[in-house]
Amino acid sequence: MSFDLDRAHRHSAGHRAELLASERCGCFYCLAVFSPQAIDEWIDAADDADADSDDNETGTTALCPVCGIDAVIGSAAGFPLQREFLHAMRARWFGGVD
Repeated sequence: MSFDLDRAHRHSAGHRAELLASERCGCFYCLAVFSPQAIDEWIDAADDADADSDDNETGTTALCPVCGIDAVIGSAAGFPLQREFLHAMRARWFGGVD
């Protein structure tokens, strides 16, 4: 099975609304699959966010609740959050991590 990994990667940042609209999310670093409600850390505050605000409230990029890496993609992006896809993403973006 072939995946458009570059297109999928574009859905791994600045994606808060997309993740919150997803039924489940997956991390292509640690390969965990979880609900969007499990995400409790967000980075990359929006451009219009108050500089004194807490990033966790204004951040737009999720950190994985299992490993803490910003390698999260949601089912609303339209990619299968199956092990084969997550492995392909990990190999493409992180190389031979095990």
